[in-house]
Amino acid sequence: MLVLLILLFTIHLPTNVSAQGPLTPSADAPSAPNKTRNATELDVDCNGILLTYNIDNMTRIRPFLKDNKTQPYGFGATASMRNSYTVTLRNYTLLIAFKHREIIVDIENGVLTEDYPLPYNTTLSNFTSFQGYPNPDLPTPIATAGDIKKIYSNISIIGTLFGSIHPMPTNLSLGDPSWDCSNMTVYTEYPNSTSVCCVPNPAQMPKEDIISTDGIYDRLIDPSEYKPRNAGNISITYDVMLTYPGSYLAQITIENKDLLTRLDDWELSWKWKRNEFIYNIKGAYTSETGSSECLFGPQGKFYKEMDFTNVSNCQRNPTILDLPPWRYNDSDVGRIPFCCRNGTIYPKIVNASAYKSAFQILVFKMPPDTDRFRLYAPDNFTITSKSSSSHKYTCSQPMRVSPSDFPDPSGLSLNSTAVASWQVTCNITNNLARKCCVSFSSYYNASIMPCRTCACGCPAQIDGPPCSKTTPAILMPQEALLLRYDNRTMKQLQWADKNRFTLPDPLPCGDYCGVNLNWHIVNQTARNDSYNARLTIMNWDSTNYANWYVAVQVNPLYVQYTGSAGYNTTTAGNGMIILMGNVNTSYLLGVNDDSHPGMHQGVIMFQESRGAELVSGDGNPVKVYFNGEECSMPEGILSDTPSWGHKMSANSVFGILLCLLVFSFLVIGL
Repeated sequence: MLVLLILLFTIHLPTNVSAQGPLTPSADAPSAPNKTRNATELDVDCNGILLTYNIDNMTRIRPFLKDNKTQPYGFGATASMRNSYTVTLRNYTLLIAFKHREIIVDIENGVLTEDYPLPYNTTLSNFTSFQGYPNPDLPTPIATAGDIKKIYSNISIIGTLFGSIHPMPTNLSLGDPSWDCSNMTVYTEYPNSTSVCCVPNPAQMPKEDIISTDGIYDRLIDPSEYKPRNAGNISITYDVMLTYPGSYLAQITIENKDLLTRLDDWELSWKWKRNEFIYNIKGAYTSETGSSECLFGPQGKFYKEMDFTNVSNCQRNPTILDLPPWRYNDSDVGRIPFCCRNGTIYPKIVNASAYKSAFQILVFKMPPDTDRFRLYAPDNFTITSKSSSSHKYTCSQPMRVSPSDFPDPSGLSLNSTAVASWQVTCNITNNLARKCCVSFSSYYNASIMPCRTCACGCPAQIDGPPCSKTTPAILMPQEALLLRYDNRTMKQLQWADKNRFTLPDPLPCGDYCGVNLNWHIVNQTARNDSYNARLTIMNWDSTNYANWYVAVQVNPLYVQYTGSAGYNTTTAGNGMIILMGNVNTSYLLGVNDDSHPGMHQGVIMFQESRGAELVSGDGNPVKVYFNGEECSMPEGILSDTPSWGHKMSANSVFGILLCLLVFSFLVIGL
């Protein structure tokens, strides 16, 4: 009796559904796939790129659920492409819009474009993107005499979906905008097959292919197709200098395009898309060395005779660092122009010989890209810094630009041109915590207008007596500058008592800045047509600053720079003056054990324009930057009264005069 029941149950199972568990009776239970056909079998009138998607099999898998909408099914599918046009489909990207919560478990003859690990949840994006592998291109029927094996490609997909009668995707398309794939068809005779004929988009379609003399199919690139080079804070250029069968030599250049910001201790990384690896590198080094990933990967299978112990890096995401200056003359790893700067790149206005870094890599390629003309730049570039004082950057994807020009190494007045060039643009995405502030002083006032209260941010918990984070800073004597912000209280109290200043209660907090800059107007000529200012830099932080620089912006309508002493100086227009130390003073030390700050001082000379008034603040800078970071400016200016503080506004003066006038009338009336 038991054998009879089992026999009856087996007879009534659906043809292509596995008997892994009892089927739940339901009118919506998915049926097994019927006949399917792929792109080689479909007789479709398509003079373009024919895309098809077939469900080959579907099996009900555990857990077995009563609700068919949540019941999982294992499935096998085939996505096919056939080139029936006159243009080679290069490096194609197939986009499939799944709608049944498909989970991709395995792929053959293709890869996920973003190289996500399997299993992959297709609900993470609207489209799941595939690329052919190892054959990413489909040549034309004309160039292959219609050989179906060359113009056709299929990707096998194994995965899991959830409850559906006919689990067809909602859309098939190509990632290339040159093709219009808007008319998808589901066949009545073959309900588990769908197809779309992608037709050329004339506005986006490139020129027709040509057949090169060495038998490799390639396309002539019109100069109008190159993208214009973009502006950004950092520009990274990937230039292919020489090509060989199976490899190429590339130079990577990192250029600082920002007016004032520097980049210290840079680290550059990217992602290889096609199993490339770095055989050799000069002008920089990789953070990791080793060849195990190549030796046990597809590279080891293809390059069977290669000695991988000499390979520099086999990582999919290599990280590159700059060499120290003493390695520049090393014939094995150096001798690359603009290399070996310890990862520091200055603004061009600060150092015209150190505003970019460069290094070269010898890249080995993998099939099907081993011919000399198949060139692909890596993507997903990132540039970071090991220094906490550097910004964070977000980079664009590489775009093809016109080939870069390079000066001829022989010294002749001619340029050599790269074989191919790509540009990546990186922009600053964060603001650094402020670390510097400015104070004002002058020969016509004994007080100092100090840095703002909490100019660089006050800590949540402040040691010592309570202080106000919002009360404006109070005046202090000039010698108080030689003390750090948390040791000036006694000087401030004595100065206020001597000059009868009214003090707030509690006193304002300090500036909490590591670097203080004092702008002191030293003197003015008898004709009031020029003056000198002394800029003093005091480093109260423990950080030492090598090759520091200060940018000072004055109002060009009132004053013009004429010279300096104690600084190497250059101008950048619009009143901007760049000040640097000389050979012996380019290193700004931090505070020492005796609480004495690292210090540098110099004098800057200016010519005054007609109508300029120093006591009105015309002789003070508008903005000040230290190492490219903007410093906090004082809240007011000094008056020409020897001990008075903030200069009074016109309204204040008018109020005082009005009071005196009223008082005079009262006296006369009495």
